[in-house]
Amino acid sequence: MSAVLLITAGTQVVPSLDLPTVTPVSPAAVLPGAPFDARIEANLDRVRSALSDAAAEPARTYQRILDQGRQLLHFDPDANLGRGSWAELVGEFGEHTETVGILVPGSTAYILDHNFDKYYQRASHLVEESNGRLALVVWADGTYPKGWLRGAMSRYHEPLGEALARFSHDLRREISDQLGPGHGVSLLVAGHSFGGAVVGAAERYGLEADAVLHIASAGVGHVRDPYDYPDPTRPRYSMTAPGDLISFVQGLPTPPGLGHGPSPDSFRCVVTLPTGRLPSNPDYLDESGDALGDRAGERIGGVSSHSEVFIHRSDAWRQIYRFFIGSAPPPPRCPEPGESAPVKARVLPLAVPRVVTAYQCRAGGGLRPAGRHRWVGA
Repeated sequence: MSAVLLITAGTQVVPSLDLPTVTPVSPAAVLPGAPFDARIEANLDRVRSALSDAAAEPARTYQRILDQGRQLLHFDPDANLGRGSWAELVGEFGEHTETVGILVPGSTAYILDHNFDKYYQRASHLVEESNGRLALVVWADGTYPKGWLRGAMSRYHEPLGEALARFSHDLRREISDQLGPGHGVSLLVAGHSFGGAVVGAAERYGLEADAVLHIASAGVGHVRDPYDYPDPTRPRYSMTAPGDLISFVQGLPTPPGLGHGPSPDSFRCVVTLPTGRLPSNPDYLDESGDALGDRAGERIGGVSSHSEVFIHRSDAWRQIYRFFIGSAPPPPRCPEPGESAPVKARVLPLAVPRVVTAYQCRAGGGLRPAGRHRWVGA
């Protein structure tokens, strides 16, 4: 009830609560994992085993996994009350690989849900665009909440964050094992919706990443400042379309057990990226496979924008793509708390000179008749 009253009142007062103590995961604390090739083969065997006695709905999904040759790094059909959990590699590590990314889905990330194929499609579009420069891991290895209401509970993102931090060290080691020392490949991590809160929690546990992106994210985790993270100066980016319903819950003060911390869009030292417009070609398809038609070129916003940011070739999609290939604009240095922050440059609209007639000048000695003066272009 207290959370409802705070939200209704519109207060922005953050309760002064002690931050829970966590122990960052170090590479030495992570047991060496099996090579990814071996994991993929073992998980395909698990899929075949699960298929042998599965009911009709899961059987269709498991058969599709085998038919498509999906590269599952984790497969647990019993997790999430039988709806399953997974992690999968999209693309491959090769001589042309420049970046490897992790994409963390939002709530209801189950194998037996449309999100399983939706995030695979999203990752595939990004990887295909890169021509071998990018490989992605869609990571949903754990207990996920179902829907927005349960997704507001912080008890879900903390254990997922710790597990993601451990996996990130495993992934970095796999990259080095496959590509050799001095490979120069960047590891970039993004979270969508509730997945952003998972990434924020993972940062507190020592996430291994060269940069982080929050996509319509629920929050940055239980921190008050970048210097609460083990790596405070890591490049961080955020994008939320105007009118996205997630913006109404980002950063709201809530009692313990609810919420995911400050809004990434206003968090100190985070670079916000514009979401822009949908593709201008009306023949381009949305995520449902329907042509954009009259929606082509429209500004991304409103309730549907929470997913529209992933529409292939939209401005928002290109921002996500640029992040994953390491081409996002570098952020300025993040000063320590209390240190004078650099002055931010602001780009002002172009002032168009106003045409003034000789009569207007004579009428009152100014730019407007009857002696009324005003500044033009200020």
